[in-house]
Amino acid sequence: MLNHNPMSKCCEGERYAAEAPDTLDLADRMALAIHALTNVWAPDERWALGFRVDFSHRPPVLWTTQIADAHLEMVPEFLEALLLCRVASGSTQNLDVDGEVLRTQLEFLGDDGLTYCPTDTWGKIWKAQGIDQPYPYATDWSEGRRLSTLSMLAQVDDDPRWVEIGKRKVDRMLELTREKEGFRFLWKRILRQGETVPPGADEPGLAAAEEAAPVKRRRSSSMDNAYLDCAPLISMTLSIGGLGHGAASFHRVADYEPALELSGGMARWALSRMFNNADGRYDFYNATLGLFALIAVCDYGCAAGDREVLERVDACYRWARAMGDPLIGYYTTGMPGWRGHGGVEPNVVELCVVADMVVLALRLTRAGLGDYWDDVDRWVRNVYAEAQMLEAGFVDRIPEEYLSDKPSERAHQDTLDVAERSVGAFFGYMLANDGLYVMKTDAGPKLYERSIMHCCTANGARTLYYVWDSIITREAGEVRVNLLLNRASEWLDVDSYLPAEGKVVLHIKAAEKVAVRMPEWCDPAGVQVSVGDERHGAVVEGRFLKMAWLRPGDRVTLTFPVPERIVHRAIGEAPFKLVLRGSNVVSIDPKGTACPLYESTPTGKLVPKTRFIPGVGGLTW
Repeated sequence: MLNHNPMSKCCEGERYAAEAPDTLDLADRMALAIHALTNVWAPDERWALGFRVDFSHRPPVLWTTQIADAHLEMVPEFLEALLLCRVASGSTQNLDVDGEVLRTQLEFLGDDGLTYCPTDTWGKIWKAQGIDQPYPYATDWSEGRRLSTLSMLAQVDDDPRWVEIGKRKVDRMLELTREKEGFRFLWKRILRQGETVPPGADEPGLAAAEEAAPVKRRRSSSMDNAYLDCAPLISMTLSIGGLGHGAASFHRVADYEPALELSGGMARWALSRMFNNADGRYDFYNATLGLFALIAVCDYGCAAGDREVLERVDACYRWARAMGDPLIGYYTTGMPGWRGHGGVEPNVVELCVVADMVVLALRLTRAGLGDYWDDVDRWVRNVYAEAQMLEAGFVDRIPEEYLSDKPSERAHQDTLDVAERSVGAFFGYMLANDGLYVMKTDAGPKLYERSIMHCCTANGARTLYYVWDSIITREAGEVRVNLLLNRASEWLDVDSYLPAEGKVVLHIKAAEKVAVRMPEWCDPAGVQVSVGDERHGAVVEGRFLKMAWLRPGDRVTLTFPVPERIVHRAIGEAPFKLVLRGSNVVSIDPKGTACPLYESTPTGKLVPKTRFIPGVGGLTW
């Protein structure tokens, strides 16, 4: 029994009134994400999670495709995102939801430490999956994501159960893997209670050079091999991405050596079968799953201090970066050449892909493998920020002809205030100029039914924390401002007026030495620095401006020109005209028609707000 809500500790900290520019503030965005993260649940179905939002119907529909999404694979992602968003924003909105979901999930723990889905919920979904007699099962992806969530819970809550549960999960998953050619593999993804590895079990994956077949749905009363009849590489990448990432995260927090063994085994599997080209090329069409497997390899490299592994990850990152549009962060759900499930084009953005690219950029930069701060800055300011649904009113402005003329018929669907409940979520199928994907059909332009996939909401919110945590860092007595974004901290607060004005103000609290990284479009030597009303000297080292002898209460102002330029380029195989100020797109032509993007440019005016500094600091991620 869980008789307390560990999430409440995330909201403890210092709050104070302030005025800050109306520009991008990631803490505010995470507070907004909490609204969406806490409004997708079905309490009467043992806190099952609604996974997809469909704006092609009126009213919009929230629906779930399978039991694994409802109870297993998405739930730990949401819990981790909620924890991190509360730490950064201090928001207590719907805090009771977090506790109820946690308590319910603990009820699903099996004797072997794995989490098994309940069989007494959403009977129509079971039948839609072709399963007449439901039975409990666990999945590798779910177990891996739970290890990551447990790692976070162990850092904010002193309850020993989080580490104990994590150790049991690691031990059980090690039992279910086998060694081969220096790596570890998992022979199947769907796991029953009490089963053992068959003597003749072998890896499900094929060599990376072989062509992967499309995913095909399978209606079957058995789920022993998979609930999707997946291409073998999909099964492999799901195992590696989930378990490899989660085990590495757990090792860094709990210092549990079997977790490093599991993570390393999964990483070597990926390096042997997928990421095996020195120049970073890899042959896998699903960008989301491929990148998450690459993150798992990166996590192992960081946890083990393996420079060779990290150099391969770096090469793969640089290759993947070139497969999309690195100017604004337009990275599609499928790699170039893939035409998608059911003919859906790959030239749409699934926010998970952009989030994973940002994670890799941050990991590699902070590990000293490269300097990718400008990648993060461009992507977060543009596609990433535009992907978050900030208000519900746009739904009423969608052209009527874009909507489906057929009623929505899902095994389970919810139509109660879906648009309002979705505020703070991230779009799942975006165009460069539109948050919603408008398809060309025989009946004219129609919205695609996957407007939001909540994997994007969870991954998008979680990665916002990673960026927020990286804005300001402290090393060897020097406080570094790596990204010119708004942020409060115990050392200093940042007010950024970009892109409205070339101005950044630092409110010094406890930072005698400060280094500020200027973006790629700004000459650091041309920045004017003042403390109060007096000019102040700064030393230029690469892209950093370094200042010393600062005292609590000092107000440091940096001013610099912001260049504006027009860029013509093809994004997602369509031509666009972009107007950029610094890193920010402030106008795009042609404009979107269903949910137009880049419609609201901040003014830089000061607005009142409550700033929050968490009592929980220095989380390992």
